[in-house]
Amino acid sequence: MKELDLNSSAMGRRGFLQAFTLLSIGGLAFGFSSVLARPAAAAKTEFVVINGWVLPARHFRHPQA
Repeated sequence: MKELDLNSSAMGRRGFLQAFTLLSIGGLAFGFSSVLARPAAAAKTEFVVINGWVLPARHFRHPQA
């Protein structure tokens, strides 16, 4: 069997920094896209569950005069 060399790492400092930078940029891009893709608060749809049926809440609101 080969003796384990504890002095050599699988990923060096440069590789770690490159991976960290790449993941950070990807996380920022994903975070910005999810913020931009969110619907407006006024367009939020609410639902009501009655006997296992999921129905839109707008059908149960009283019309405002």
